[in-house]
Amino acid sequence: MYSWLIKPLNEYNRMREMNRLPHAILLCAPEGIGSAALAAEFARSFLCLRGGGEDCNCHSCSMIRNSGHPDLTVIERGKAQSIGVDAMRTGINTLVGTPTNGHGRVMLINQANLMTVQASNALLKTLEEPAPNTLIILTTDNIRSILPTIISRSMRVQVTLPAISEFSDFLRSRTSSDRDFIPELYVSGMSPLKVLDWVENGYDEHLRSCLELFVSVMRGQGEIRKLATELESLYKEDPVMLYGLMYSLISDVMAYQNGISPENLKVLKDREALDSLAAIHPDSLSEAARKVIMLKGAGVGPTGIKNSLITGLQLLNWLELLRGY
Repeated sequence: MYSWLIKPLNEYNRMREMNRLPHAILLCAPEGIGSAALAAEFARSFLCLRGGGEDCNCHSCSMIRNSGHPDLTVIERGKAQSIGVDAMRTGINTLVGTPTNGHGRVMLINQANLMTVQASNALLKTLEEPAPNTLIILTTDNIRSILPTIISRSMRVQVTLPAISEFSDFLRSRTSSDRDFIPELYVSGMSPLKVLDWVENGYDEHLRSCLELFVSVMRGQGEIRKLATELESLYKEDPVMLYGLMYSLISDVMAYQNGISPENLKVLKDREALDSLAAIHPDSLSEAARKVIMLKGAGVGPTGIKNSLITGLQLLNWLELLRGY
């Protein structure tokens, strides 16, 4: 279990040992820090035949780890855009009846914020009249998309982000690298598992080269059109990298305009580049940040990136004006 998940896991285990588990748990955690693994551990512990120890090899725990458990139902969106009512009703039906090992049943709903209204209402009826000896676990990185009535009928478990140094230490240990991974972590939105995936695919090197090219352009030593091409390529590898990089750069410039020193910024620490970008009007930067968030939420595809993102953020226009192209 990841070090930053130990605290909520211990809290869950204390409730289980005191026989105070609720019928539903709403696990709230930022994306990319392992909430699915934590939820799966909740489920394994609940179904364990020997007290829930993490290293248990009882028949129930062995089934969960190796081939799946007949008393554990996992609902996910898969390739769909949402979790529909049919999938929810199928899951709810598995909670009815006698469990195979007489120890209870669990339904785990990953990314519960993606449930449709119909699926949410179906779940709500079950939460109002839960079957005995059952546990429903929901995970979400956006609690605002969960019906308030579902929230009120679930016990909320919040996973808080640790210091960035803990994520950095984790990544160094997993990659055998002496890099601090601070820029990658900020760009990923503090998602160490996302950064680990980038490293395994070599995307982190491309991210850093894009950042270096951006600084070079702002120092009058790089080609703006090449930068736009590289940003588009970055998007095709993983859209999170482009959105995260642009938002981090904009945030750093705004912070610099407000007197924050370069060494305390997220990803852009070159003073000459910052001085050039600081000439952009704050209102324009705020609008750019808003557009990044909007486009990320809309999931703009690669075919529309040049017009909807690069041009939409006015990146080329800004840099051309600032550098005299």
